[in-house]
Order: sequence, then structure tokens, then C-alpha cells
Amino acid sequence: MKLLITGATGFLGRHVVATALAQGHSVRILIRPSARLDKTPWAKAVAVHRADLRSPHDLQPAFQDVDAVIHLAASVAGNEDTQFASTVVGTENLLSAMALSTVRRIVLASSFSVYDWSAVGRDLDEESSVQAAPGLYERDVYTIAKVWQERVARRFAEEHGFALLVLRPGFIWGPGGEAFAGLGVRIGSVQVVVGPASRLALTYVENCAQCFVLAAERVDIAHGTFNVVDAQRISSWRYAAEYARWTNKRGFRIPVPYGFARTIVGAVGLANRAFFGGKAKVPSLLATRRFQSRFKAVRVDGTRTHAGLGWAEPVDLAEGLRRTFRRDERTGGRSRLLAEAKPGHR
Repeated sequence: MKLLITGATGFLGRHVVATALAQGHSVRILIRPSARLDKTPWAKAVAVHRADLRSPHDLQPAFQDVDAVIHLAASVAGNEDTQFASTVVGTENLLSAMALSTVRRIVLASSFSVYDWSAVGRDLDEESSVQAAPGLYERDVYTIAKVWQERVARRFAEEHGFALLVLRPGFIWGPGGEAFAGLGVRIGSVQVVVGPASRLALTYVENCAQCFVLAAERVDIAHGTFNVVDAQRISSWRYAAEYARWTNKRGFRIPVPYGFARTIVGAVGLANRAFFGGKAKVPSLLATRRFQSRFKAVRVDGTRTHAGLGWAEPVDLAEGLRRTFRRDERTGGRSRLLAEAKPGHR
């Protein structure tokens, strides 16, 4: 297949391109005019189309002779307007150009952030409630943009007959992405681990990349939404220990039960509404829905993705930890965490 990949220079995108090439696909990447490729090992193996998704101009030539699109581009930096324009307007421009081409298959990178974590119970699957129309204080601009990005993609798919597969990864981790939102809160030398026994909804970056390429290949599946989380899980307490040890961020770990922390966050919200009409500025983490989206313990059902797409992660948890923390080079042996890591739900 010939794949058009956006967001190719990002953390996940670099691995998606590498995986697609390794599996024999021809790849064209759509990147901004200012993007640099000098540090990417596959730079000479791909076709490059330079254009800015925030502008509708110069996008249509990118679709020439393409079989499917893997759309990963989204902004995680800048102010609210910049992030929304890059993610939502950029997606609308991309799909408008795609509608004028012969390409009718797209795989969209969404996120676990789109779920309504206040409505989600103990179990999370693809049918769980999606956040309706969150306010900026309730959820961050990234979540708002991803919710609208899905809406835009589904509307275009219905209007133009696109085959649309929406993939929602959990926390993506790996070399260069050792830390993630669900790891906890670091205050100086203290690492606060919320819900220390919770099994993290992680997907190793190479596994996640393989899932995206597989979704593009599965031309027998025209539509669907799929959560992307590795079958093997590890507790937040153990991962925090490994992260601190091998990144030289020494200090103390403090376990805080999720229920206790959730009560504190709720009390802050009540006090804010009672005394300040909900207008007092408090740390974003103390907003209930933001807190829940990062730390709420749920069991993730990965049946649809593993069985439906036929996805089997090529890198297991132990190997992912070795690659991420370079354990063999630094210690010459296995860590306690590797010996104790077991499959399980988050």
C-alpha cells in the first residue's frame, strides 16, 4: 500500500513511519514547511510533501496515488486557539482535500481523553460515554480539540463515504516518552503516586504504531472505533519506581489512594463554587474531570482491538522496559520490577 502519514515527526509518528516501511509499504509524509528530518533514520526512504494543515492550500497533491491516510497530526503546545486550529481546523482542511481525491480510507488518531470519565464506571470499552461538550476549565484544550476532531472526521466520513477507523490509545510510552500524565505528580524530590495499585492503561509506542499500520491494512474493515492498550499492565507504583531509578530522579514516593485524592479534589470544587462562584483559579489538576481522566482506575476491555483487528503487540512489557530504561547497559541485569511485572487490567 501507499500510505500518507501526517504527524510523522511526532513521538508516535516516527514509529508509525518506521513500522510502515518495515512492513513493505510505500510512505509519503505530510509535514510543515519548517519541519526538519535530519534526525530521522527513515528520511531518505519516504516521499515528502510539505504543507501546513492550518491552511487549505497545497494539500491535494499529497493524496496522489495514495491508498490510505494515517492522520496523527495534533497540537499539544501553544495557546487554546493555536491548539484548536492545528487539530480541528487542520483535520477539516485535510479531509476537504481528501474529498477531492480518490482516497477513501483514513485511520484517525484519537485519545482516551475523549471519554467522559465522570460517567465511566469500573469498566471502559469503546461504547463508554464520550465527553459531550466540555468547558475549558473542566477539561484541557487538548481534550476539547480531540472531541471535535472525532466529530469532524465522522461527519466527513458520512458525507463522502470514507472508510474511517478511529483509534484511541491510552498512555503511550517508550524511549523519549518515559513520563506521562498518569504517572503522578512530582513536587521537588517527592513523587506523589495517585492510585498506586491501579494498572496503567499503557501502550508501548512500537506496539501502538503497529496497530495503526494494521488498521490501515485491514481494508476488510470499513468502520470502527478501537481502544489501543497493551494486554500486559503494570501498576503505577511500580512504574514510578522504575522511572525514578533509571532517570536519576531520586526522592520519595508517596502513595495516595485514588478515593482519598478524589475526595480532596471534590472538596476543592465545592469550596470554589460556594465561596467564589466557581471562578477562583486553582491548579488544573484539582478540576474533577481532569483529575479523573488522569487517575481513575478502570478495567479496559481490549477485545475489540486484539480480536477484531487481529492485533498482537510485538513488544511485551519486559522488553519495553528494557528498551525504555536501557537496563542491560546500566545494570548488567534484570530489575526487580521486570521480575514482578505480570499481565492484568489497569
